[in-house]
Amino acid sequence: MKQTKNDTTHLKAAVIYARFSSHNQREESIDAQVRACREYAARKGLEVVKIYTDSAKSGTSAERQAFLEMISDSEKKIFHYLIIHKLDRFSRDRYDSAIYKRKLRVNGVEILSVVENLDDSAESVVLESVLEGMAAYYSINLAREVKKGMFESAYKCTHLGGVPPLGYDVDPETRRYIVNEKEADIVRTIFTMYADGVGYGKILDHLNGLGLRTKRGNSFGKNSLTTLLKNEKYVGRFIFNRYLEKDVSGKRNPTERPRDEWIIIEDGMPAIIDQELFDKVQVRVGENLRNGGGFKAKRMYLLSGLITCGECGSSMCGNTRKCGRRKTTYSSYKCSCKANNRECDNKEVHKDYIESYVLDEVYDKLFSEVSIQRLSAMLAEYNTRKTTESNDALEKTVAELSSVNDQISSVIRLVAESGISIDTVKDDLRRLEDRKNYLTGYIEELSTNNKVPPMSEEAIHDLVEKSAEFIRTRNIPECRNFIRSYVDKVIVFRERVEIVFKIHVPDVENDTVSPMKSEGNLSDMRDEYKKAG
Repeated sequence: MKQTKNDTTHLKAAVIYARFSSHNQREESIDAQVRACREYAARKGLEVVKIYTDSAKSGTSAERQAFLEMISDSEKKIFHYLIIHKLDRFSRDRYDSAIYKRKLRVNGVEILSVVENLDDSAESVVLESVLEGMAAYYSINLAREVKKGMFESAYKCTHLGGVPPLGYDVDPETRRYIVNEKEADIVRTIFTMYADGVGYGKILDHLNGLGLRTKRGNSFGKNSLTTLLKNEKYVGRFIFNRYLEKDVSGKRNPTERPRDEWIIIEDGMPAIIDQELFDKVQVRVGENLRNGGGFKAKRMYLLSGLITCGECGSSMCGNTRKCGRRKTTYSSYKCSCKANNRECDNKEVHKDYIESYVLDEVYDKLFSEVSIQRLSAMLAEYNTRKTTESNDALEKTVAELSSVNDQISSVIRLVAESGISIDTVKDDLRRLEDRKNYLTGYIEELSTNNKVPPMSEEAIHDLVEKSAEFIRTRNIPECRNFIRSYVDKVIVFRERVEIVFKIHVPDVENDTVSPMKSEGNLSDMRDEYKKAG
């Protein structure tokens, strides 16, 4: 098909995404990132059509307005390249990074990093995953440092923010909890009624019938009662660090930590009820939970979004059902076209077999001991080279900044000594000032980067080995976080399965590079993993 002018423009169209978090960064950081990205685009002959920026936004969460707008705009096919200053500006969460990179790739967008300057080689693909892992570590470590102060406050039993529980207020001077007697009576009523065998329904009718309200001023509901009845603060026990506040996606979805990770301080706050009443209530709460039916766990499908049907091209989706008289659980990937009663004669494939096969192939191709040693050496060499380049760039930029400052001084001196009008040289001064501002921001970025010690070959080896260990032990949640860094798609045909990797390798037949692939027989795969299982 003949390429139109608009098509050509699109192939050169690029957008820039820049971000700074609220910790130890300034608005100037975005300006420096944008300047570096613009220069990079100019060197590559690309046209910047739009700039997206998020100020004071954490990279651990994808809930960033400009970021999501950029992802949405990629569906409109108005740009072909996304330029970022560093990979951690895109995301510090490995799972989010994999998901959104895939969306961009599906929309025909290629991500370009100014600093990392990665390509499609094997070492670049793994390095990108390692760098994302390091960014995630940085974010976790930063959160840990911030939390240190909160831990110190917790040991002093001071209020750490949010709305205090019903029955308590916060002393404005000491920041410690004090009893609100009017609300405390409501708490005692709830505990006493429940301990006496009164059900939720009648307790709610009683409270709401009297016009009583929760701490937030709402009517009482089942959830508010459940939370209240399990709150150990009511027996004077101060507790902190009980919940993981965010789930894997970065969204608020509190999950309880193991109890030995909690900070528990007995008599850290005034008690509203006694321990005997609290224990009696917990016994009944436990009985009701046991009698309420079992929890139906959801199965995690490692290849969701990666696996497709080779016969009709549709995606394959996870499917779990009960089989036989014993109602054995059978989990598989099934063609979505066939699942929706449309024509496709491809068979479903056993979930455990296909996932094991893919993980084994990833391990053999990338994470065997020989591969780890080879890649670690390559990554260490890459890391050393980038550090050297960064130091050289810093030295050259400092020298250029000194030269620009001398030129500015010379122009000002010329005006002062010759008496010519400042308007005569204002364009030159504006150009020099713009260059000075850019160089100053770039030096700040380079200096910040150089403060981070380079990864040693041993550290890189350990990071790659960690990913390999997840594969060896079939740690599916962890594997799911990074499998998209290496695998582009898994195609299941009637008789065979094909894995397309993100790594590009030379094709000796036509002197080009193409994605590395792996192919296996489905029948052999079933026999092997059925025997192993």
